[in-house]
Amino acid sequence: MAATGSEASPYDISSPTDSVIGADFQTLSSEEQERQREEWKAELSKTEEEILTLKQVLASKEKHAQGLKRRLGITAWREFSEDMTQGLKNLQESATYKRTTENLVFAKEIAKEKTAGILSGITASNAFQKMSSSVTGAYGAAKTKMSNSYSQQTFDEALNEHKNGDASPEKEAN
Repeated sequence: MAATGSEASPYDISSPTDSVIGADFQTLSSEEQERQREEWKAELSKTEEEILTLKQVLASKEKHAQGLKRRLGITAWREFSEDMTQGLKNLQESATYKRTTENLVFAKEIAKEKTAGILSGITASNAFQKMSSSVTGAYGAAKTKMSNSYSQQTFDEALNEHKNGDASPEKEAN
């Protein structure tokens, strides 16, 4: 409470509206002030009752809506899914999303070009050519050996056998 002069005001007037009301209120006699307070109390009580009634009506309407949704087979998950679908659609239609997509496509093309150049350099190298022919030869020999073998030998076993120069399964059986 702010004290001005010898007597403090019963109201802390802090906003322009409060100061206008406070000034008007101060000009009333004590009986008129009491009557005004009673009017405001009655109006406040009525407003609070209306708010409570509206809350009850809203709760009832929400319950009724939930019952209707349940009868229609509309679940919370379905509503969420539909909201997410609509949100994604709105996002994909936005200018920012479209620009970002275009930039990503452009970046992908540049990366593809750069990667293709690096890969063509690697595949053209002598070391890669030698390794490729060795792998191709080993694979072909192992495949041939397996297709000619009646054993239950796995591809890895055949590959190891070829690599180590082990005896063929026919020689092991003898």
